[in-house]
Amino acid sequence: MAKQATLMKKARARYSDAYRQEALALADRVGVKAAVRDLGLQPSQLSQVRPY
Repeated sequence: MAKQATLMKKARARYSDAYRQEALALADRVGVKAAVRDLGLQPSQLSQVRPY
């Protein structure tokens, strides 16, 4: 009898409003590219929280 592989889903990170505001402030100071690199985020994650 073969074992079935179970796939574990990775939990999505939940960021507080304060963290989002700090991330946007950092992006304003050092630029989006440097901010996402420092925070370990994808550029799309930062652009999703930016108000238009």
